Amino acid sequence: MEGIIITIKIKGIPHFAGAFVSGTELSPDALRKAGLVEHMQRRGLAVEDLGDLKLPDYMPRHNIPPVRNWPAPRMLWDLLQKEAAEWMDQSDFLLMLGGDCSLIVGTALAHQQRYGEQAYLLVIDGHLDAVAPSANRCIGAAGMGLWFLLQDQGMWIERSGWTADRVKLVGCQKPPNEAYGVEIVSLEKLHAGDMEQEMARVMQSIPPDAKILVHFDVDVMNKESMPAAYAPSETGLSLEEAQRLLVRVLQDRRVVAMEVTEFSALRDTTGEQAQKLVGLLGEALAVRG
Repeated sequence: MEGIIITIKIKGIPHFAGAFVSGTELSPDALRKAGLVEHMQRRGLAVEDLGDLKLPDYMPRHNIPPVRNWPAPRMLWDLLQKEAAEWMDQSDFLLMLGGDCSLIVGTALAHQQRYGEQAYLLVIDGHLDAVAPSANRCIGAAGMGLWFLLQDQGMWIERSGWTADRVKLVGCQKPPNEAYGVEIVSLEKLHAGDMEQEMARVMQSIPPDAKILVHFDVDVMNKESMPAAYAPSETGLSLEEAQRLLVRVLQDRRVVAMEVTEFSALRDTTGEQAQKLVGLLGEALAVRG
């Protein structure tokens, strides 16, 4: 890879199709205004801003069980599956700015469409978003993404083809009741030992010819570090830990794309948190230069 200039391509996905309240749809614009492009350029990176995904003019919003706002999430996923595969080019690096984390379904489908069985998913998240739909409660698709990818049998979406052995979850705060076969590296485990060494083990468990999509949910950080997360938690990684983790992951050239989700610009009244996230992303992505 030496001597080859890698371009960081930025694409905004300004939506909250899988969320209860608004805020995450403002994230792409907030991060740009906080100087994301300029910060990366100062780090020596070539950057191309591809603008935002154009969403349908009308996307339903409701609280009717079992899936909040349905079929708005499916509308987003179908659009992403069609268009995101065209953004993905292994000669460059794709940075997607969400949006709530339900977008993982559409981007993972596009990633697999582009790379087939070489497609792997590394989820850096405080939770396993794999809640199953239930007729007696209304849940947002933001908490269901991995269930749709791994468990849906062609009822809500076409069969995804994703299997649990190609998905890794890092940073989970509490062990889920059902992991559906996904390997989980808990927050406790990250804190118990050498985080870089543990991440090296995770990356080594992925085949050498893999093409990895990283899903980075900002709620993997604690409330003190990222109070503008859509659902902040008292526990989680510190800002410094999150940066170290991302640097370790992004220096792996098998990682071809990353999506950033669950940043709520409405919680960031001063813009300070957007600047903090821009700094984190810029420093981590600098290893791609």
